[in-house]
Amino acid sequence: MHPNNPNLVYVGALGHAYAPQKERGLFMSDDGGISWKHTLYIDDNTGISDIVMDPNNSRVLFAGAWQLKLKTWIRVSGGPGSGIFKSTDGGLSWEKLKDNGLPKKDLGKIALAMTPASPDRLYALIETGDGVPVNGTITESGELWRSNDGGSEWTLVNHSRDLGGRTAYYNNCRVTPDDADEVFFLTAGISRSLDGGLTYVNHSGRQRSGGDYHDLWFDPANGDRLIIGNDQGVHISVNRGQSYRAIELPVGQMYHVTADNAVPYN
Repeated sequence: MHPNNPNLVYVGALGHAYAPQKERGLFMSDDGGISWKHTLYIDDNTGISDIVMDPNNSRVLFAGAWQLKLKTWIRVSGGPGSGIFKSTDGGLSWEKLKDNGLPKKDLGKIALAMTPASPDRLYALIETGDGVPVNGTITESGELWRSNDGGSEWTLVNHSRDLGGRTAYYNNCRVTPDDADEVFFLTAGISRSLDGGLTYVNHSGRQRSGGDYHDLWFDPANGDRLIIGNDQGVHISVNRGQSYRAIELPVGQMYHVTADNAVPYN
């Protein structure tokens, strides 16, 4: 959502992913969701995995495009459609970022993170093949890239798969609002870097509440206050993730369904 205009909303649509379709890409609404414009379309197999807005200039947005094909027997994550796109006119038009330190070969899922502590700092957590050949083709290597000038130049800062976990499933990062070097990475567990992604520690004990982490929100006015969502529910910290309070919600997870051999089946 736009920080000052609640009617201006951006949605990155992955699509249903099981077949090629036009309803993938980035959509925006300027009337609170009554009508929508499809402003970024890459191809029928590529959707959007993340969007971030420049904290100092709401007309500048970055989107991570993710090419994904799903079948009941296989998942193909990545391809030429994946990449980082930038808009400087509030999402009306987009340009794909290339070279200048970014990977050149096909990529997978992309997560992006920015912070008001340093508005020119941009993190990109990118799914690569770790240099392992796929179907005889050499893949990119690396996990975390960083730009200090609004996406013009990029540096590969970390190769560790710990930061993305099972990348096509997790792959999510957040930066604290008051320290551009303090980055949280969400996978089956939580890890945190205090030096801009160069090194990190895996949380345990009271610093790790629950497991399988999917989203994280920081209070923009207080970096010590955060809310994290995982498979065990919602957890709140008021001491920068040193400990959490678990909030019990009346929800459950349907994780497995099976059928017997009766006709009709149960």
